[in-house]
Amino acid sequence: MTARSDHHDNLCPSILDGISDEIIVIDREYNLIYGNKSVQGKFGDGHLAGEKCYAVLHGEAKPCDPCPCQEAFKTGKPYRIIRKKDVNGQGPSFLKEFRAYPIFDQTGQVIRVVEVIQDISPVEERPAGGKASDACSGSSGSKKEESLSYFGMIGASKKMKALFHLIRLVSPSHATVLVYGESGTGKEMVAQAIHQSSPRRRHPFIAIDCGALPETLLESELFGHVKGAFTGAIQSKKGLFEEAEGGTLFLDEIGDTSLAFQSKLLRVLQEGEVRQVGGNRSVKVNVRVVAATNKPLKEAIAKKSFREDLYYRLAVMPIVIPPLRERPEDIPLLAGHFIEQYTAQNGKREMFLSEESVALLMKMAWKGNVRELENVIERAVLVSPTNEIAP
Repeated sequence: MTARSDHHDNLCPSILDGISDEIIVIDREYNLIYGNKSVQGKFGDGHLAGEKCYAVLHGEAKPCDPCPCQEAFKTGKPYRIIRKKDVNGQGPSFLKEFRAYPIFDQTGQVIRVVEVIQDISPVEERPAGGKASDACSGSSGSKKEESLSYFGMIGASKKMKALFHLIRLVSPSHATVLVYGESGTGKEMVAQAIHQSSPRRRHPFIAIDCGALPETLLESELFGHVKGAFTGAIQSKKGLFEEAEGGTLFLDEIGDTSLAFQSKLLRVLQEGEVRQVGGNRSVKVNVRVVAATNKPLKEAIAKKSFREDLYYRLAVMPIVIPPLRERPEDIPLLAGHFIEQYTAQNGKREMFLSEESVALLMKMAWKGNVRELENVIERAVLVSPTNEIAP
């Protein structure tokens, strides 16, 4: 989310205003330049310009310590922290994630910072039912809090901590990554986390669902085409490999592609260059590829439906996302996050799960994984007649 200053005036307020998270832009003196509607509704109804962010958002007389925006100004890199926040000393506390992203001018100096503030989960006597969680206590810099969320992925289980650690190890390299995960586990979120914590984070992240497009259209989208290459090609078009130059290209459901396409993709990965459909020259590209699948590719190799050489080219660093049923201890945390998200979106009062509901959720198979849990919680928030959500 880093950017150059000449893009700042085109931040598309209409898009940012539709985001439920609080988003602000500040200068080096901590003056508010912009706040989206979520900020305005809570703190100022549009009269925020020139105010100090720490005074408006936190009621403080000086910058917070530690301050994610200050770190972004100092290092020129995105900075993230999780804090426990009280609501005016009354009611439950909440975990909030603060993410700061630097904005650069034409000389490479950080002149502004974008901060995104997201509620993660309520910290109550019964967070989403049950006893208060020790993982929700401690200072903003504690390892326990850091383990709760990583670039939007939520989990405190051993398997999720191991996943976050593996992403941190993989991200600094330029190696291709193959992400395995059942439908609904968050494969694209893993790819985004790899990109955002890598040296390529200032360049584009582009995702494409390879299984959703026919082969000819997929080739055109990825490699581009020249004018007249096929019916309807009225002008030349760059492919996504060129569009993602310097950044990351996420190829979702790579196991659904044809052998002919796999052969062309292998050549791109080996040679580091693409040739447009209908073209006669190759273009060098510098793109990191992260591929994902919900299919066992080794079985596909045995059935001759997936190229073995492409598999080993993609799986330089394989990452497996655990299904939700293998990490039930994360379900209350995820449920609390989704309850907070959907009560805010639908103008509902504070809600929580009964202990019986939590026990029921933790016994379910969750074939649709986190996506299924999110849908269940959204539906429960909409239909529950009381603030305690019963089974």
